[in-house]
Amino acid sequence: MRAISWGAYFVSNRYGTRSHRHLITNQSIDDDDDDDDGNEVVEDGKSTLNLGSISNLCSATLGAGALSLPYAISLTGIVLGTLLLLFSAFLTTVSIDVIISACVKTKLFKYEDVSQQLVGRRATRLLEASILIFCFGSSVAYVSAVGDILDQGIHSIPILWKLDDDGTVGLFASMYSRNRITIFFWAVVMFPLSLKRDVSSLEPFSPLGVGSIIFLVLAGIIHAIFNSGEDTCNEDSHVGPTDFRAMLWPDSTWNVIKAFPIIIFAFSCQPNVCSIYEELTPSYAPGGNDAAIESTMKEKQKIMRRIARNAMLLCVILYLGIGISGYIDFKEDTVDNILNNYCVQTTHDALMILASAFVAVAVVVAFPFNILPARVTIKLILKRSRRKWRDCAPLRSQYSQIASASSAEPHVDVDPGVANALLEFSERTSNFSLEGLQPNYVESPPLEHLLLTLFLSGSALVVALLIPGISVVFGLMGGTAASIICLVLPGMLLIESTEENGSSIMGNLMVRGGVIVMVVTTFVTIYGII
Repeated sequence: MRAISWGAYFVSNRYGTRSHRHLITNQSIDDDDDDDDGNEVVEDGKSTLNLGSISNLCSATLGAGALSLPYAISLTGIVLGTLLLLFSAFLTTVSIDVIISACVKTKLFKYEDVSQQLVGRRATRLLEASILIFCFGSSVAYVSAVGDILDQGIHSIPILWKLDDDGTVGLFASMYSRNRITIFFWAVVMFPLSLKRDVSSLEPFSPLGVGSIIFLVLAGIIHAIFNSGEDTCNEDSHVGPTDFRAMLWPDSTWNVIKAFPIIIFAFSCQPNVCSIYEELTPSYAPGGNDAAIESTMKEKQKIMRRIARNAMLLCVILYLGIGISGYIDFKEDTVDNILNNYCVQTTHDALMILASAFVAVAVVVAFPFNILPARVTIKLILKRSRRKWRDCAPLRSQYSQIASASSAEPHVDVDPGVANALLEFSERTSNFSLEGLQPNYVESPPLEHLLLTLFLSGSALVVALLIPGISVVFGLMGGTAASIICLVLPGMLLIESTEENGSSIMGNLMVRGGVIVMVVTTFVTIYGII
């Protein structure tokens, strides 16, 4: 008989270990011009970039956040806004490098798994919560943006607002409201799309994201050149001759703090980095040895670094294009959704109507891509909780006996078989792996799937109807979830995955800087709301 203390039991529960599935092979990289997936190919020690991978990373970065960048530039001024965009792109590139290096070190391909392996369960739970907040906030912003586009589009159709013969408004005009049309469109289009279990049917439309932003940038630049400030919807517009010197710098530090989380949010792509990196990696094949695994992953790491730098360069160019042209176009009248500035309901500008339509399609297609990971995360959390409770059943009677006895005595003699079973159970249930996270990884009954989707998608709709503008969403998400996902956790990974002094200093700066950004910018955004 041996004694087992509850202190030792809980220590073992906290620091239990688990095995991991390696998704890498020792096979050599093909020397063909293209691999089977159309991904990066290494030949004669050199590699050529794959435009598909760059497009995937750009699609994960570009989005509705671009609509608020002119507003952010109006708060920071052109010079400081450009520097902040470059700085955010640099931080994003660093964080991508850190995440991929952590993948190589752990031989894992999921951000949650990498985090749990290197920095523990608590950090993983924080990451899960941040991903939920991030995806939910993005969904709210998308619903709000679609509502703005629909409202402008409907107001640009004169026949719908034509007065009756007696001078009264028609039935449609009397019943119309932005909230009602948003709810109707959500129920008919966005909610059904968000019910998709498998996003493969939506993948052919994903390039529309990058293409729509490119078209918006070009349309915005053309409008700024030929119609600067002429189409503003603000009746009290102050748009006049351009004073470039006054537009170079911010009016106050407060405005800079308000703009910073919007810019951070615009570069948030870290939740998708591991998936893109995994696509560059050969599929699993038995028999891989450590040397082959490490060699292959490092080769792909070099490719991913080049992909990240090229993708961030393209994003910076597009963001600078829409941000600066929009600010020059509307100056201090720039609002938090640049599409509202073009006032297509009165100008009937065909170019900007087309640009708005492109953005609307891209936002609608992107909406389910935000609902799905949030839903999968919730399903994983529910599955983990159910699994712990179910696995506990065979040992519940022994557990109760030990608990009762330990209340009277700090140490209790327990049968070794029971003690070992309890310790094994604590290790098994305290580390639920998120490996293999795919849309069909956690299957659920149709009713549960429907209710979870309705909860997430419906909540996004309700919040979108209540918020004053999308810049509030971007400010809150950039100040909270994005700061954790993009700065704090990558900094922690950098500290844990390297022993180099310089890298450790950089990791500490990222963690502390991320916490400061999170606290200060969230306070400023909330203060601005109230």
